[in-house]
Amino acid sequence: MAFLGIYKAIYDYAPQSEGELTISEGDLLCVLEKSQEDDWWKAKKKASADEEDEPVGLVPNNYVEEVRKVLC
Repeated sequence: MAFLGIYKAIYDYAPQSEGELTISEGDLLCVLEKSQEDDWWKAKKKASADEEDEPVGLVPNNYVEEVRKVLC
C-alpha cells in the first residue's frame, strides 16, 4: 500500500467516532490519504513490538507533523 509520507503524533488523540484512530504522542504514522474537504487524514499506525497489527483510521491533521529525518 503506497503512502504519502511518514508523520509523528505530537499529541494524544482518543477517537470520538467510529473510523478514527487512537494515537499517542510519538506514534509513527504512514499517511495514506489527505482529505481535501476537511482536516482528517487516513493513516496507518506503525505497530509496536507488543502489537500484532497496524491499525488504519482517521486522524486530525493538526495532531501530527511530518518526519523530516531518516529513521534508522
